[in-house]
Amino acid sequence: MKLILTLISLCVSFILSAQKYSEVLPPESIRTVQLFNPQTNDQMPLIRLGSEYLILSFDDLNAGFQEYNYKIEHYNADWTPSGIFQSEFLDGYSSDYIRTYRNSFNTYQIYTHYQLQIPNRDTRLKVAGNYVIKVYTKDENNPVFTRRFAVYDERKVSLGVQTERAIGSKDLTQRVNVLVSSPQMNLTETPDGATLFIMKNNNWEDNLTIKKPQFTQNNQLTYRDQNNLFEGGSEYLWFDTKTLEVPALTTERVFRQDSLYHAVIRADFQKHNLSYFDDRDVNGAFYIRNARLMDQTMSSSEADYVWVHFALDEFNDAGGNKELYIVGSFNNWQIAPQYQLKKTDADMWEAAVLLKQGYYNYQYAVYDNSTQKISMSEINGSFWQTENLYQALFYYRPWGVRYDVLMGYGEANTRN
Repeated sequence: MKLILTLISLCVSFILSAQKYSEVLPPESIRTVQLFNPQTNDQMPLIRLGSEYLILSFDDLNAGFQEYNYKIEHYNADWTPSGIFQSEFLDGYSSDYIRTYRNSFNTYQIYTHYQLQIPNRDTRLKVAGNYVIKVYTKDENNPVFTRRFAVYDERKVSLGVQTERAIGSKDLTQRVNVLVSSPQMNLTETPDGATLFIMKNNNWEDNLTIKKPQFTQNNQLTYRDQNNLFEGGSEYLWFDTKTLEVPALTTERVFRQDSLYHAVIRADFQKHNLSYFDDRDVNGAFYIRNARLMDQTMSSSEADYVWVHFALDEFNDAGGNKELYIVGSFNNWQIAPQYQLKKTDADMWEAAVLLKQGYYNYQYAVYDNSTQKISMSEINGSFWQTENLYQALFYYRPWGVRYDVLMGYGEANTRN
């Protein structure tokens, strides 16, 4: 009997370890989910081990108090569960309830704002690597939403990241080169233990995973391959609802209807067949702000919600096979029904999205049902000149260690 139970346990463990992370999107009642590093004011959910912390926050439009719990899990470099014991990656509780919350004040849309610091006095992270936080009410296996984050140990290795124009790619792409070095350890001791993960503009889904470097030395790995390519894309579009008294530059008009504010963004048009246009952006980020407030830290509970109306004047949906969405850091670049643009009787593609006051970057994403792929460049094109931020995470699994350690982080801007 003990043998049977052991075999069952091993089978379950194997199945779980093979399941790659898939983000659970929040319901429509949960808005403005943020997970960021306040020490750097960076929307990349990444911290140094033992010296920094993250802030998770979100709004519940149902208002009133709801007990939300959280659970932290450890993952490998490929975002499969590591399967290591909780005591190996965490001191304290891996799950607890969110204690900090505040009701909205002086807003037309009522909501309750929740906030959590990670790590905290009850939950302390012990190892560098990938993590997932689940937020749930009663059943941790049925989370309200999930987000991923990473913790790195800067003492292990250093990363040099360089970007360049990809010659011969029809001026559509950018190449990323990375040099990993460590004075402390032999990086070739475990040849298959290294993984380089490169992402663009804080978007986990826009990435390259590279297993083998082009050149190796005892304490140095060089990743410089002709195929380390990213679409340059285009500069993000933007809108500003910090003030609701006067429309911002990209806003056609602002009005109040049915007790809530509405902001109508000027209609966009496709630019994929035009030349590159340099318009300063914040690489897809968003910042919650209310211009009326002297202390912007109070925007978390004193910024109102606004129905933001988007419109695109033309889109070929390939006979209904393609779908059009608004994406950005505000929805973690995830396509969901509430962000889909629909064709109107006036042959415009429109969507109304309820968003908190602030400054936002956004893009149009096209989902192709036949290929099940998402294009961020079909509407506004891709150009090698586009300003982008590339972030490199280096994972290594030393001999005898059962999980991937995030040993270094580096970043580079295409304009630097």
